[in-house]
Amino acid sequence: MSSPQPPPHSSPTQGAPPQLEQLFHSYGAKIYGLALRCGLAPKDAEDGVQEVFLKVQRRLGTFRGEAALSTWLYQVALNTLRDHRRRVVRQTRATEMSTLSPQAADPHFVAPGQSPVEQASVEERRQIVRLALDRLPHKFREVLILRELQGLSYRDVARILQIRQGTVESRIYRARERMAKELKKLGVEG
Repeated sequence: MSSPQPPPHSSPTQGAPPQLEQLFHSYGAKIYGLALRCGLAPKDAEDGVQEVFLKVQRRLGTFRGEAALSTWLYQVALNTLRDHRRRVVRQTRATEMSTLSPQAADPHFVAPGQSPVEQASVEERRQIVRLALDRLPHKFREVLILRELQGLSYRDVARILQIRQGTVESRIYRARERMAKELKKLGVEG
């Protein structure tokens, strides 16, 4: 699955230092995907990405190198996106479910080689998984998104969430169990 691509005009780093430009080109799409998976609508996700990179630009000098730059960036992104989502929810009083892929954000997307019937079936399953994911408590949803959907290591998830690696492993185990129960409630057998 490829990473979601934010629109080209959404780069908040134009005229910024080369290091920030490189970070945006390397991580912009991943952060956009994280924003979508955190439950932001595509337009709100774009705004969230801009907010993340503006914050990164202001805080880049505070990076001490104790962890990988990517871990620090994800930590800043996750905290910023949480705050952004809270503001969006307060403003609109309605949130869109998190999306699991860039294709889900585009209702007209048809995967190569898939018939419209196959695409509809995939979309239906994707919506059920999104609904089940949204029903999980926040702490379980976060670890699943970072580990399973973003592909981060247990160690990196622990650093980003500032919890022990054993706690991450435990939460992922419990999150998978709860996810299976939610899917079963929604009529999906594992």
